[in-house]
Amino acid sequence: MNSCRFFYLRKCLSSFVLIVLFIDLTGCSTLPRNALPLDKADQAEPLGMSNVRAPGGSISPHMQADIVASLEQEVPGYFTHDNGQRHYNALALSGGGSHGSFGAGFLIGATEAGIRPRFKLITGISTGALIAPFAFLGPEYDHQLKEAFTTVNTDNIMEKNSLAGIVSGESFAKTGPLANLIEKYFNEEFLQAVGAAHNQGRRLYIDTTNLDTQRLVVWNMGLIANSGSPYALELMQKVILASASIPAAFPPVMIKVEADGEVYDEMHVDGGTRTQVFFYGGTLDLQAAARKARFGDSSYLGNIYIIRNGRLSPEPEIIERKLMDITGRAVNTMIKSAAVSDLYRIYAFAQREAVNFHYVDIPDELVFVEEEAFDPDAMNTLFDAGYKLGLSADPWEKAPPGFLTSE
Repeated sequence: MNSCRFFYLRKCLSSFVLIVLFIDLTGCSTLPRNALPLDKADQAEPLGMSNVRAPGGSISPHMQADIVASLEQEVPGYFTHDNGQRHYNALALSGGGSHGSFGAGFLIGATEAGIRPRFKLITGISTGALIAPFAFLGPEYDHQLKEAFTTVNTDNIMEKNSLAGIVSGESFAKTGPLANLIEKYFNEEFLQAVGAAHNQGRRLYIDTTNLDTQRLVVWNMGLIANSGSPYALELMQKVILASASIPAAFPPVMIKVEADGEVYDEMHVDGGTRTQVFFYGGTLDLQAAARKARFGDSSYLGNIYIIRNGRLSPEPEIIERKLMDITGRAVNTMIKSAAVSDLYRIYAFAQREAVNFHYVDIPDELVFVEEEAFDPDAMNTLFDAGYKLGLSADPWEKAPPGFLTSE
């Protein structure tokens, strides 16, 4: 969530000296928690549920079984091309804070242009985690998606913490307003709709970062919706909130889990802490799934589409010799670098599997000014730019930035 990070870096750093002095006078405090012992990390499950998530980076047997099951659940003909073969599209939505309004506008523009693909799998991280559930349920939710990204301001997302609250707490701001928005849109009816879409063979993955284990966690939102657990709605809302919770700027989200009959908590934060965009988090073997489903030689995946809610190209600017400016610029540079690396990683997968690669990001020529972390005017400008680009016949780049193709 880039814009939030930059605004809050400035605010955080401007208060830093005062905070240090305050800590010297009052001493440090630690909020209580009942942390999951690290030796139980691999066996812990969310309350009332099992096999609804997996750590990134290794093949998950239950995620693998679920993706195979999805092939059997599909509505007949929904993913079939004219040649009779099944052909799939995946959509990955990146972080970017208020810049998520660009991705929201792009999807709605693509809907109106009639070129929005049908997606087998949708993933979201950070602000992308807020877009992804709407995108997953399809164009009939476009009006809610537009409302969520064009009618809010900073006060609808966060509440500033007092100096005493910062020193004795865990963040510079509170996310009560954002939690309220999440509860408004992602309610029980929405949960049931996600479960129904899951039963039609489509999949929605949201990513968080477990700070205790430093691991990416991939949550299968359809399995959560269909778990039958009384905690399912709360968990869906917490996962989305956690994925959008920038460490230090926003408080982490404590998710209750069970292990050996005991209840503990895990600390989850912005998925962008680990990666700026993800496909399936390394939890699946798609070729093995295709073989298991007896696809033969037919293509199991046709296209990967990535919406990067930010700019990828360098943005030259003279930086003042100030701590706030230098630190903010360094973080901005690191995020850009990480985002480009993520694109190259996904591109390498696409090349290996003979899958078509596509991405869009915020156009370099677009000019917008942000007076606050979630500036309504800037968000609407970004939405309009995304919408216009979504109307284009072929708005997608076919290789990562700087990659020279033979075409």
